[in-house]
Amino acid sequence: MEEIIAAPKRERARIASLRNGLRLATWSRLLQAWLLAALVGFIVHAALAHPIEEVAHDAAVAHIYRAVVFSEVISEGVWYPRWAQSLHLGLGGPLFTFQPPLPYYALDFLYRLGIPHPFGWRVLMAGGFLVAAAGMYLLVHHLTGRRWPATVAAIAYVYAPYVIRNAFDRGSNEAFSTFLYPWVLWGLFRVAARPSAHRFLVATLLWAACIGSHVLGPLMLAPIAGLAALALTWRYRTPAPLLALVAGGLLTAFVWLPIVPEMEYVHLDEWQSTASVQPDANPIPLDQLLAAPAVFDVMRGNNGINERVGWLHLFFGLLGLPLSVWAWWRGWRELALWSAAATLFAFLLFWLLTEWSGVVWVLLKPLLQPLEFRMRLMGLLALVTAFVGGVAVALLPPRGQKVVGVVLVALLVVTSIPSLYANLQHRHAEFGKPITAGEVRQAEIQLRGNAFTSFGENTPRWSPTQLDPSISEQTAASPLATTLPGVTVMTESRKSGSWDLGVSANAPTTLTLNLLYYPRWQALVDGEQVPLSPQPETGYAQLAVPAGSHTVALRYGRTLAEWAGLLISGVTLAILLVPFVRSLGRASGRYRVREDALPERGSTDTDVSPTVSVASWLLPAFVTAALLFKVVYVDPQTSWFRCVSTQERVCGAEVTVDIPFLSGPRLRGYSVQSYRVAAGERLRVSVIWQAEPNMPPLHSFIHVRNSQSGWAVHPDTGDEVWTQQTHQ
Repeated sequence: MEEIIAAPKRERARIASLRNGLRLATWSRLLQAWLLAALVGFIVHAALAHPIEEVAHDAAVAHIYRAVVFSEVISEGVWYPRWAQSLHLGLGGPLFTFQPPLPYYALDFLYRLGIPHPFGWRVLMAGGFLVAAAGMYLLVHHLTGRRWPATVAAIAYVYAPYVIRNAFDRGSNEAFSTFLYPWVLWGLFRVAARPSAHRFLVATLLWAACIGSHVLGPLMLAPIAGLAALALTWRYRTPAPLLALVAGGLLTAFVWLPIVPEMEYVHLDEWQSTASVQPDANPIPLDQLLAAPAVFDVMRGNNGINERVGWLHLFFGLLGLPLSVWAWWRGWRELALWSAAATLFAFLLFWLLTEWSGVVWVLLKPLLQPLEFRMRLMGLLALVTAFVGGVAVALLPPRGQKVVGVVLVALLVVTSIPSLYANLQHRHAEFGKPITAGEVRQAEIQLRGNAFTSFGENTPRWSPTQLDPSISEQTAASPLATTLPGVTVMTESRKSGSWDLGVSANAPTTLTLNLLYYPRWQALVDGEQVPLSPQPETGYAQLAVPAGSHTVALRYGRTLAEWAGLLISGVTLAILLVPFVRSLGRASGRYRVREDALPERGSTDTDVSPTVSVASWLLPAFVTAALLFKVVYVDPQTSWFRCVSTQERVCGAEVTVDIPFLSGPRLRGYSVQSYRVAAGERLRVSVIWQAEPNMPPLHSFIHVRNSQSGWAVHPDTGDEVWTQQTHQ
């Protein structure tokens, strides 16, 4: 450190005071970080302690197995897997061309450290909640300069119903991009406020990480991020936010660019024609959006987290506009504008979730169809409502912010606790530790060889989306799909992306391989390229070989789009690193205390006190004690926050009954939303069944029909049944 030579006594005292203030501010930030971590600890503990990888549907039936396959391909020496030979029961598939790789790389990294993929999924989700809370905290603190508003926003986002559902019920990779939403916006705000090479690189990498985590997550955030970048560009007279978004997109070109031309190579028609993934036809009923928190029943085997917005989040949204007007009147113009914009987005998103917006979904179907489910918009709704909630607290008088903040944070956490008992949800799978290749193969056999996709949508279009499970043994036994007289396979080496065979044929013949045809495969016989074609009906790859002994080599080549993506990404990375390295060089040298690096005089952050008193430790310590009390006593020894069904009362049922069905389940309860319904209205009926052991999956149906003779019949059909619906 540079010595201060002959400095006036008053100047030395001022610098010492600044250093002391820095130390106190550091302790204050550590206490706030402790409090935030303890508050998020309730959901982090649930993610680590419960088998969320087995109860969350997408994780249990797809992502964990995909991650195992991803690691297998990397172990074969392919650093960026795009084709995995073990998929489709050994016929191979291009799954990872269409799946952003960041979550799978993270799981593979943990696997290399000795953490099995199932528990690695828990670690990633638990860490993701901490990341999301920190990002939301930084975003709101950047705008308000206040800690309690930032804390409220962080907890509101992490405990938003959809964020919890994504991790504990759906198990979608979308959760990882959702965790990064506030970080992307924070990066844009930060680089706009003070452009620099370092801040620009951070903003770019955050957006690139969001793109690399999920296909649709960044697409949904793009309108909000784009409009925010435009506003920041105008406000600070710098194009840095917009350029960061462009640079992040170009940096990940190697991920998304190959997808574009290859969408024609796979069965996307299976996805596009499925009724359940048509957002224009599947609005979310208003009573579900406004539902109370789900309380799990310890006796029920299919507890689920419902599709709801959350009462407190809805309250934040309703407060947004009047508080924005008040903030404008008080002179806080910039904060008022951001709050108003977020509130308008909240109203728009809520409206798009309901059936009232049906005409928009129909008119914009080509643009909105990739969303698949309207509920995906709830991630954005959680983001903007949490932001508005934090801003609302910031508009309160300084002394009231902590009191209101404590109350809101307590309500957000306590009302979310019933949804955190993931161990009470239905288990879709049971994983070994670690998962073996045989377990992966057996799981795909049960899914009829669909490469762990929902509809077989990533299966090459020359092949059917469902395969005969018996081919699993065939693909393992031989590289040839058909045994031909006079043809012998002398040597073989089959890996993801490369096949090498030694073949002997008595006469010219066409070999049919246990390999799905895909245009990226290139075939060479004795070093000379030969055409590869799909077998009709099966889609197996075929090639002709002359008589004699030959070496057959197949290589999974790169397309023009992939080369272009790699070039664009490489050039973008080089351009980003040059100014960053230069800025490091300019910043090098001996460290010295600078006044502008210390807390500003007259800072608006009222939570920083001149001293760190004993009282400032009480709240973090109390929250930590409450977390330990829940973990040690509440969870294993009580049924608090949960319900216990009995013979006399079934949880969630308006009427409890016990009606056996011959060779079937027992009807144990039902709830009817209303016993009067008009034409065109939606009627919700909930039926609770008790299944017998080893009972196969069954379907039940509900009729709305006449209960008295002589009552009106359906005018179109003349039948006494007016409507019906069937469910599994």
